[in-house]
Amino acid sequence: MDLLNPPRLDKQSVKKFFNRAAKSYDNAAILQEEVLGRLLGRLQYIRHRPTTIADIGCGTGKAVPGLQKAYGGARIVAIDLAHEMARKARERYRWLAKKRVVTADMERLPFASDSFDLVFSSLALQWCNDLDSTLAEFARVGRPGTLLMFASFGPGTLQELAASWRAIDDRHAHVHQFIDMHDVGDAMLRAGFADPVVDAETIRMEYREFRRLLDDLREIGASNAGMNRRRGLMTPAQLRRLEASYREHGFDGDRYVASYEVVYGHAWLPGAA
Repeated sequence: MDLLNPPRLDKQSVKKFFNRAAKSYDNAAILQEEVLGRLLGRLQYIRHRPTTIADIGCGTGKAVPGLQKAYGGARIVAIDLAHEMARKARERYRWLAKKRVVTADMERLPFASDSFDLVFSSLALQWCNDLDSTLAEFARVGRPGTLLMFASFGPGTLQELAASWRAIDDRHAHVHQFIDMHDVGDAMLRAGFADPVVDAETIRMEYREFRRLLDDLREIGASNAGMNRRRGLMTPAQLRRLEASYREHGFDGDRYVASYEVVYGHAWLPGAA
């Protein structure tokens, strides 16, 4: 462990949350599926013909059909930290001969250097502890000319929930701390990627019931895993206070609003022919 840069996240809790959410994930991950579709759509504008693809943070494997459709002859390796998520992906696409599913941490990938031509990751980077070392891993397993294509969440994500919690408890972090897109671009350059392109958009989710908003976060595994988070279950009284605070910070018309700042980026490893 780097004592000067202690981990932001409790990785064991991250793994536990996503293992627990594996069964409910597909029904609740409406936003995640929308972002995945937009990220896959960006591939059609980039000239690249990979033969081996790493889908990092694959979840239940939703990206696999889109990647195979775009690159029919490519071999896909789907990787996820949570073994239950990886098991779901394995069960869903067991008939695909050119696909492997691996349980692994993106910060320590169990692959040889120069293994992949495309490193693809949809909404996983926000779960790394060290962005620099994670992107360095992505560069290590890539070959010269490899394309990195990703989507992640920026600091505007769940800003209504963060403000609502701060109003009633400013001693603990109740919402995940997300990385600014400019910092992601700089980190790609430090990792050895070239020509980084980063942009962002905000997507709003709306809910009639406050409890449904919280349930969606839990059912996709997006619970706060920060090392400085408040421990213990929320009491009914705390839930009522949080809902009242949310009506001041995230209520629009007759809906509870949850904003997501989606950061998209791509870059290349030098050496393409």
